[in-house]
Amino acid sequence: MRVPLLTSDFLDRGATVYADRTAVIDEPDQPAASLGRLTLGEVAGRARALSAGLDERGIGVGERVAVVSHNAARLLELLYAVPASGRILVPVNFRLRPDEVSYIVDHSGASMLLVDPDVDGALSQVKAAHRLVLGTEYDEALLRPDREPRPWADPDEDAAATINYTSGTTARPKGVQLTHRNIYLNALTFGLHAGITDRDVYLHTLPMFHANGWGMPWVLAGLGVPQVVLRKVDGAEIPPAGCRARRDAALRGSRGGQRGARCCR
Repeated sequence: MRVPLLTSDFLDRGATVYADRTAVIDEPDQPAASLGRLTLGEVAGRARALSAGLDERGIGVGERVAVVSHNAARLLELLYAVPASGRILVPVNFRLRPDEVSYIVDHSGASMLLVDPDVDGALSQVKAAHRLVLGTEYDEALLRPDREPRPWADPDEDAAATINYTSGTTARPKGVQLTHRNIYLNALTFGLHAGITDRDVYLHTLPMFHANGWGMPWVLAGLGVPQVVLRKVDGAEIPPAGCRARRDAALRGSRGGQRGARCCR
């Protein structure tokens, strides 16, 4: 019997084993309404609701959803929800020029474009068939918690899950397709290499658009590790003060016994 290795396996396990445990602590200081503190059960629920909303919009299996965002809980849930339903997420570097973002959206064939409020104005001329601003507009347009999403009829571990683009320093940005199997094995490898356990708390400083945060969001969900989402790195908040404050905030809302935050780059 051959069981496909799918990105959805991680969140499914986390929501089954650690449903009531804190999964995400969203950055409170951001232009969109913060999602605050979410449990793994709530993250899984939002991911299902998002998939149902994409169904409603007619975004089918294999279609691309591009997102331009700083680190945020909504970007994290897109990493879970979009590939899990057989669609393909295209995380785009928010530091790129509008013409470079436009090229990536066009080149990837994105049917939907989601943008952070901070970059909405600068990217006003970047279009897609469906375009939404992350925050209230995104929540109201896409989250359908009262509906069950259509299941992915033929799950395939060799299907593309994300398309990640280079920064285009030597030529036009180049896209790399990562399959479910790629991401699954990468996430497991990084989790094992870093020695991650369910006693940890993880602080996101690496941009999630960069190689999908090195695959860490998936293995963290599978192991029930609370993820503190840092929108951007501010020199004044670098450890010990900044890391300690975020670690303590995470620990206050999580099951006792964590070893403390890993401030990873």
